[in-house]
Amino acid sequence: MDYHTLLARLGEGSAHPGGFQATTALIGQIGFPRGAKVLEAGCGTGRTACYLASLGCDVTAIDRNKDMIQKATHRAKLSGLPVRIVQADASSLPFPDETFDAVFTESVTAFTQGSTAIREYWRVLKPKGVLYDRELAFAVKLTAAQKKKLQAFYGLQHMRTVPEWLELLSKSRFDHYSASPFMQIKQPANDNDPLRVIDHELFAKPDAVAMMMKNERLMSSFSTVMGSIVITAWKA
Repeated sequence: MDYHTLLARLGEGSAHPGGFQATTALIGQIGFPRGAKVLEAGCGTGRTACYLASLGCDVTAIDRNKDMIQKATHRAKLSGLPVRIVQADASSLPFPDETFDAVFTESVTAFTQGSTAIREYWRVLKPKGVLYDRELAFAVKLTAAQKKKLQAFYGLQHMRTVPEWLELLSKSRFDHYSASPFMQIKQPANDNDPLRVIDHELFAKPDAVAMMMKNERLMSSFSTVMGSIVITAWKA
């Protein structure tokens, strides 16, 4: 079992920095118009995709993890919301060029071949389309040993500082882009998700419990340097 499958089986809908509270705050700041065609890349259990649909967006959601797709499909069905859910990788999007008004993603690009994913985001956006990416970032450059530890457990491909993310974007085809200041990870204490479905048998599996405990240790040890930024990038 890898980290993402563990999250899926735990029914975790907002594992990214700031949780769902940060997601809804960002969406409120963006103010998507009703009917906007939005792609959520890396939808997880579908919580954000369903929220966007509830606001009147025309939502397509993808995730590469089949367990996440199953949970997202179940959530959308229970919610009665018209979300198109597709199993796919952000680095190889199965959509025609210039399909979406916006791409919305949170802590996904760091798990991909970043330049490829960013190229795909640009490709599927319509002219004047916008990428909104709340991305995992680090306050300082990590050592090779630290990167190896995080990559081995989480599958991270990019452990970048804010300037390093901006450097990656500078090599993309986006017309212009910006990044918010670094924000240290701060998970909300209470995050009620009434449609969360937890596979409770996980708590009887020693390997799964060991993974949960290791996640807590890693989050604690990197808490002072691990955080997030919000990248906004515009297509001409």
